[in-house]
Formats: sequence, C-alpha cells, structure tokens
Amino acid sequence: MQIILGQVFALLTALCWAQNSLIYSSLGRKTGSDAVTHIRLWLAVPVMLVVNYLFTGQLSPFHLPLQPLILILLSGFFGFFVADLFLFRAFVEIGPREALVVMTISPVFGLIFSRIFLDETLSLLKIGGILIILTGVIWVILVEKEGGNQGRGHGLRGFFYALLGALTQAIGLIFAKMGMMEGVHPVSTNFIRITAGLAGLFVYSLIRKKVKSDFAAFGNLRNFSLLLFAVIVGPVLGIILSLYALNWAPVGIITTLMQVSPVLLLPVDIFIFRKKVSAGAIAGTVLAVGGTTLLFLF
Repeated sequence: MQIILGQVFALLTALCWAQNSLIYSSLGRKTGSDAVTHIRLWLAVPVMLVVNYLFTGQLSPFHLPLQPLILILLSGFFGFFVADLFLFRAFVEIGPREALVVMTISPVFGLIFSRIFLDETLSLLKIGGILIILTGVIWVILVEKEGGNQGRGHGLRGFFYALLGALTQAIGLIFAKMGMMEGVHPVSTNFIRITAGLAGLFVYSLIRKKVKSDFAAFGNLRNFSLLLFAVIVGPVLGIILSLYALNWAPVGIITTLMQVSPVLLLPVDIFIFRKKVSAGAIAGTVLAVGGTTLLFLF
C-alpha cells in the first residue's frame, strides 16, 4: 500500500512542479528570477515551521545527530539554492515546458551518483534509457531553436542553465535520501532543506546588494499573492509529497513519475498560451519522459 501511495504522491508532485513553473516563469519575467528564488523561501520557512510542528510536535528539527543534519543541509544547499537559481533563470529564458524537458536529465545524474555513493548498478536497459532521454532533450532543443522561438530569450544559455539545474537537483536528492536513511521525518527534512537554501540565497543577495530590491519586487499585492500560492503548492506541499514518496517507494520509480511535468504542460502551451508547438517538440518531450520510464521501471 505504501508503494502505491508513494507513486500517487510522485504524480501529485509532478502536478505541483507544473503549476509552479508557470507562476515562477511569469513572476520571473516581471521581477527577476533571482528575486523570485530568494523571496519565496522567506515565505516558505514560516509555513514549514507550522507544518513541521503539526506533523512532528516540534518547532525545530535541528536537534538531529550531526551526520544526517549535515547531509540534509547539503541537500538544501544544492536543491534549494544552487539548482533553483539555475532552473528559475531557465524558466525565464526558454519557458517552463522546455526547461522541465531538460530537467528530465536529472534522473540520469541521479543514477550516476547512486552508482558512486549507493553502489547501485547500471544495466544495459538503463544505459538505453539514458540514451533515449538525451535524444529526446536534444531533439527538443534543436526543434525549438530551428522553429525560431527566441522571443523570450530562447537560446543555448537557457538550456545550459536547465542542465546545471538538473545536475545540482540530482545531487540534492541523493543527499536527502542519504539523510533520511537515518530515520529523519520527511517534513523535518524539508524544513531543514528550505532553511539551508534560504541561508545560501540570503548570503548571495547580500553579496549582490539586492536584498532590499528583492523584497521590494513583491510589494505589489498581486505578485505577493501569486508567490505565496506557488510557495504553498511547491516548496511546501510538493516537496513534502516528494519526500514521502521517496520514503515509501523505490527512488527510481518516484523520480520517473516526478518527471512527467513537461507532458502535463503541453496542453497548457497549446490551448491556454496558444503557443505553436511543433510535432517534433511534442515527440521529443514524450521521448525524454519515456526514456526516464525505461530508465527506472525495467
């Protein structure tokens, strides 16, 4: 039963990511992607403080043994600071669907790191899945570039940002999995990760001398309300669902199901944004997600 629930939670996580990517890309074009990345975690921390208390009966989970605490802090640093800086810039430059297609490479990095740190093996089918994912992602990149979708800053730079986001997100998930193997509650794990990410983003904003302007960007009630909604759906609900899923089902299956967000965004691009999406882009998206399925389900 837990495995089934884990798979359902992973699909719900994909829905959260799809919704978040639309809001973050819209806000990022108005206020700057770094401001969105930074301020959303200031909103997420107090919400997660309450959620952590409701789930665990404790306000702070920082009483953990040193080893899992360090692992989870590292997970938050890579997953909420480094990865999101790259991913949010990709949202603005190439659009949410295209960025999430590139993010399907994240499980490939996850497999490689699992082999290094968790001693998992790579079968021929998994190698085949990696090649299919790479083919799908490259297909989407070439089709989008050839189609002239450059209006929002489309270009290799945006795809490179998404690739770096995929790499660092995989690193963050591996650290989270290793930390939770010590019996840490998923909600507490999420709170620690968000706190670590916020610390990194705050220092980064101090260095850039952008702390005041980052907050000022969300003085507008509409922008603030959209960001708060996205925070509740993404860093709070989405991450909790994903961590429960990781705890209840094999990491490969969960990572696979969490990668279907680009497919969920196809009808949004076509029917809501009236964006011209070529058959090649659709095929590349489905191929990338299908390769992820092959990677972990066989």
